[in-house]
Amino acid sequence: MKKTIITIILIIATFITKAAYVASIKIGVIDTGIKEKEGIFDSERILDGKNYVLDDGSTDDEVGHGTRIASLIIGTLDGVIVSPCIESGIIPLVYYTKFASGVVINGGVEAICDAIYDAVDIYDCRVINISSGIKADDERLEAAVKYAEEKDVLIVSACGNSGENVYYPAAYDTVIGVGSHNDRYEPSDFSCEGRGLDILVQGENLKVVSIKNAQDYELVSGTSYSAALVTSYAASALEKYPQLTPSQIRYIMKVSCDDICDEGYDEKSGYGIFNPKLFYENLVLFDGGEMVCFFDVKKDDWYYDGVKTAYKEGLIIGNGEGIFDPCGNMTRGMFITIIYRLEDEPQTSDLLSFDDVEEDAYYADAARWAESNGIIKGYPDKKFAPEKNITREEMAAMLIRYSEYKGKETDTDTIGDLAIFADEDAVSSWAIENIKWAVGTGLLRLDDENVLDPTGYITRAEASVILQRFLSLSS
Repeated sequence: MKKTIITIILIIATFITKAAYVASIKIGVIDTGIKEKEGIFDSERILDGKNYVLDDGSTDDEVGHGTRIASLIIGTLDGVIVSPCIESGIIPLVYYTKFASGVVINGGVEAICDAIYDAVDIYDCRVINISSGIKADDERLEAAVKYAEEKDVLIVSACGNSGENVYYPAAYDTVIGVGSHNDRYEPSDFSCEGRGLDILVQGENLKVVSIKNAQDYELVSGTSYSAALVTSYAASALEKYPQLTPSQIRYIMKVSCDDICDEGYDEKSGYGIFNPKLFYENLVLFDGGEMVCFFDVKKDDWYYDGVKTAYKEGLIIGNGEGIFDPCGNMTRGMFITIIYRLEDEPQTSDLLSFDDVEEDAYYADAARWAESNGIIKGYPDKKFAPEKNITREEMAAMLIRYSEYKGKETDTDTIGDLAIFADEDAVSSWAIENIKWAVGTGLLRLDDENVLDPTGYITRAEASVILQRFLSLSS
């Protein structure tokens, strides 16, 4: 165990040394508060928070749990507990406490939800640590968790210590659900299993700060302490790479694990035991554009380089939690949004003439800008058909118009010969020049069957490769 601790300290030191810039972020700790023991904590890293169960109540820890959690997240001044999180501060958000008489007062789900919203809106937290949970889904908690995700705030939560099914909010897809393993690298007997368990971290016999006056430290066990350690690593990643999104952190953490049970994901150990060394190596790969955060895109896929380029440039961001859906079709709304991102999403006040584009649709601004600049023209019935799958000839039309908008040459030097394709006659009359340009520039190429398939739909994988070729034309 001692050797493991020394190794982790060396990993942390190496990561910190390589950091050219370290940002301070805020971590919301929804727990029992924090007791600032003199000489143990860096008081400047414990910020003002709020008590959600007692009016005008303090955030001083009367229970001890929040203080233990805080010590694992930010470490201690005497070096007894070393954290990879070296700069960031904690916001104590109290949902559970007790009176001097010893009577416990628990704010429950309502207090936890209020704390989540405030952590996002008032305290500007980038990470929220939650040690509590409930057995059944709750629409209020689900809404609060969804809100945090929409605001790019990562939530880390303990899976629970009953050995039963994973508790909420850990069970939600957008929350990193953390379980515990023992010294033998096995899931702890008490650690909850099932849907929502993502990773395991050491959660037995951990040294933490005690609120007891007679001692500074004590040994504890539980998934909440495992979750605190994960929070410290997530915060350290954001200190160095503040551009990381919650979904990116979740993905990188999940692929930075060592398998211990069934191969791949399983409901007893999640993705496995979290490996800090691998985590930091993967962060460097991500920062260098050498990692795409999708479970369904592999390095030996023919479209990998295209997806990597599109992802690095922020053009295609996936369809969900670590899913790119390479075989899924690209819609017209999706593709014009990609072109809009290529242009860095300029603001426009122009009105839309399409009556099938809602003002609050994700592609509305893209469609408004593209129409006003002649990049899209729509159909004769004043429809843009944003949810319709885009065809190859429609894609070629959008890209050539965008090239012309950018002042690029699109005439004789880039006209291709369609006679090389077996289905030359399948090209629509209106699209012939567009398709010739796309073939001449190499955006569309011969396939194994020698067909162009101009009215066929473009998959997301194909779109990423075409975008990569298009970017190379512009460089």
